[in-house]
Amino acid sequence: MTAEDRGQRIPHAPGLDGIRGLAVVAVLVYHAGPATWLPGGFLGVSLFFTLSGYLIGSLVVAEVERTGGIDLGRFWARRARRLLPALLVALAGSAVLARIIELSDRTQRELIAGLTYTSNWIEIIDGRTYGELFGAPSPASHLWSLAVEEQFYLVFPLAVLGLVRLVGDRRFRTWLIVGSGVVYVGGIAVATAISTSAAYYSTPARAPEIATGVALAAWTRHPERPAGRLLGLVGLAALATVALACVRTQLTTPWVGNGGLAVFGLVSAVLIAAAGRPGPLGRVLSPPPLTFLGRISYGLYLYHWPVVIVLDRPRVHMEPVPLFLLRSAVSIGVATASYHLVEQPIRHGRWGGSRRPAVVLARSGAAIVATAVFVVLAVPPATPTPEAADAPAVIDPGEQTTGSTTADGSEAAGPTTVVILGDSVPNWMVRDGASALDPTEVALIDGTSEGCDGAEGSPTGRANGGVVVTLPEDCTGWHDQYPPVVEAGPVDVALLVIGSGAVLDRKLGDDFYGPCDATARDWYLADVTARLEYLSEHADKVVLALPAWAEEWSGWVNPPDHHERTDCVRATLNDAVARAREAGATNIEVIDLGAHLCPDGPDDCEPVRERDGVHIDPSAAPEVLTWLIAEAIG
Repeated sequence: MTAEDRGQRIPHAPGLDGIRGLAVVAVLVYHAGPATWLPGGFLGVSLFFTLSGYLIGSLVVAEVERTGGIDLGRFWARRARRLLPALLVALAGSAVLARIIELSDRTQRELIAGLTYTSNWIEIIDGRTYGELFGAPSPASHLWSLAVEEQFYLVFPLAVLGLVRLVGDRRFRTWLIVGSGVVYVGGIAVATAISTSAAYYSTPARAPEIATGVALAAWTRHPERPAGRLLGLVGLAALATVALACVRTQLTTPWVGNGGLAVFGLVSAVLIAAAGRPGPLGRVLSPPPLTFLGRISYGLYLYHWPVVIVLDRPRVHMEPVPLFLLRSAVSIGVATASYHLVEQPIRHGRWGGSRRPAVVLARSGAAIVATAVFVVLAVPPATPTPEAADAPAVIDPGEQTTGSTTADGSEAAGPTTVVILGDSVPNWMVRDGASALDPTEVALIDGTSEGCDGAEGSPTGRANGGVVVTLPEDCTGWHDQYPPVVEAGPVDVALLVIGSGAVLDRKLGDDFYGPCDATARDWYLADVTARLEYLSEHADKVVLALPAWAEEWSGWVNPPDHHERTDCVRATLNDAVARAREAGATNIEVIDLGAHLCPDGPDDCEPVRERDGVHIDPSAAPEVLTWLIAEAIG
């Protein structure tokens, strides 16, 4: 270590390693365990943001006060030595993984975004519809938070340099606090003004959490002095608040998307201020296992998500607790090896080579380019959504045929006109399987909508882990969606196929409810009953297809109890049919897609699903769709 490096070190505080350990454990439990264990584990990322702001802010403040400025080259070179080695290993490893097992077709795009620290903006630009959410996860989708931090590392030293030149090094601390306050207020304004997804991913909206840490660094003097009794008590209260928030909060909790993460940053700053000084709280957060996890937390965060993806259904069949322990053990083992064999040797120059900033940055750039080339060559690019094969049986609304005239003047029966309605499950079946339909037997009108099941009001859905399901803009409810396809001409059969999205929580009023909850059940019963009554007035026959149970490995997006939830949905649909018939809609029939796909029960379904465990595989779509249409026509 050079004298320059030693001069910029801040006193080591084991309690801060403990905070790192707590933060990464929260994220690990959130990602690798069942959703019910720690629904607010994502707040560990927020804690990381504030801690990073504090640590980097402390280093920069120390350098400004020691030298009267900041050496940009050395700052960025230190960040490169600290962050790039493990990142490049993780990304290259994920690229190799993509050659061995089937991963999301977004993998190449997300690996490149992770390499360029633009993952958060890619998430915002791409957006996510309901159908896209059910695709397989990418091993790089968690890198959005590292992108936010790296963008901070790029901009912050430039801002510091400009501030020093404006106000001088003596008033630098005061004005850094003022500037952090401006960023804090502005970030809250941004977070409350934009969409929930952008508020969670965008750098300006997450900047207040980092700015809080920077302000704490500028305000703190003599961190080696013991914490006073008051600070110790407030710090314990902050620790309890963080723990309670991780237990009680979900991604869909209103305060998360309305600037509340900035407030959480203030709580985190109090915790950091108390734990960063010698005292009782520092000792509470300093047991060796926790501080060890804190030291390897960067690598553990990088590697744990690819491990979770690999050790998931259908590749691994284990109960939740053993599966979590296996994922955790593998993740910690890989992170430990990376820490000792890659990160520390490069960071401290034990692998040799010049440590001059220009050389370090040039080599870093070359390594990034080489890794990018490797990713592009190793991982296939995203494939466009397959276009529907030529399917003569699929017609536009209003093109219904009424038959032809025979030689004796009578009218020959034409194909049966079927309008199919539903979300991405039937939508993908029509896309992949309609070419197998005989146009002389059926004229199919596609009224499905990927990402939208037609529920009136289009209530927001919530998937496993509290992920909010983004609905397409044209998902406005059946009152708007059904008439253009149902009333354009005579309809022989209206086929309503309920997809597995009905098992998710739905936001009704201010809260989310699962399909087994009385509130959601009553709402869904009334909604489907009204749909069936409407369809019975505009079609000769109405057929409702009961949904099939999803495969077990769909649990990465479906709630853990999705089989029980599907049973509740099926029961509600049967009740809706009974109620509609009582109201006079006697032309309604029911077919059971679940019994067709899972004749031996939900735990032993036919192997016809996509890798997401929900949709029908394109190779099986022709058979399943043909069966559906044949059963509907009768």
